[in-house]
Amino acid sequence: MKQIKNQKTSREVVLTESRSMREEYIREEYFDILDKIKAIPYLTKDMVVSVEQVANYYEVSNDAIKKIVQRHRDELEEDGIMILKGDELRQFRNEVCEGHEVPTKISNKTTVLTILTKRAMLRIGMLLTTGAIAKQVRSHLLNCEEEVSQERQVWLAQREAGKIDRKRMTTAISNYVPEGKSKRFAYPNYTNMIYKILFKKDAKTLRCERGFDKNDKLRDSFTGYELSLVDESETIVTALVTLGFEYDYIKEQLEKKYDYLHIRKLNN
Repeated sequence: MKQIKNQKTSREVVLTESRSMREEYIREEYFDILDKIKAIPYLTKDMVVSVEQVANYYEVSNDAIKKIVQRHRDELEEDGIMILKGDELRQFRNEVCEGHEVPTKISNKTTVLTILTKRAMLRIGMLLTTGAIAKQVRSHLLNCEEEVSQERQVWLAQREAGKIDRKRMTTAISNYVPEGKSKRFAYPNYTNMIYKILFKKDAKTLRCERGFDKNDKLRDSFTGYELSLVDESETIVTALVTLGFEYDYIKEQLEKKYDYLHIRKLNN
């Protein structure tokens, strides 16, 4: 346990020092970590914040945030950071801030205002070496990454199991489907039947929607849950084909099974 804790602490340190590692964690799905740790009084509906708000969030001084911005401006500019003054500041104050319930108003005495996006705010949490909140942000990011890695391992296991199920279905079709002109289309026909029952779409439509061309493996686009449904369906098809049942009967049985059991969950 102590060794695991030390490894995590070491990774947190690397996160503060390595830009390439930070880039791995600047993902949209991680942005909500900030809100889960602590409420953020955004200036606008676009979720931009001021330097003062970032400092308040991380419970550090304004100077600490300003130093981070100065040292890592090139990174933060990619995330979205703007310095407003003159007409831009007046427009921001009048057209964006006013009309919203904003806990922190922009003073009329303010002549220069630095605003940051949520993406930039997350990066600052990786850069700050002081403050308990920044440490929490890094810890949450690393925990999320560990969960993603575990999910990926489960997915890979399901993917490999699916290859075996698919091979069994191919063998069953080859051995038990009667000879005829349509036999060579039996495998793609059964595959499309499964997809239409589970996803309400054929393979061609799924490829188009998921950005996969004809040379890509469509199964690589499936989630773990989707893979489990496809694998289960192919196992059922294999068994029924082996027992001598024909296409229409197999289709009817699959429709009965999945129409009420799984599709509602799949479409949520």
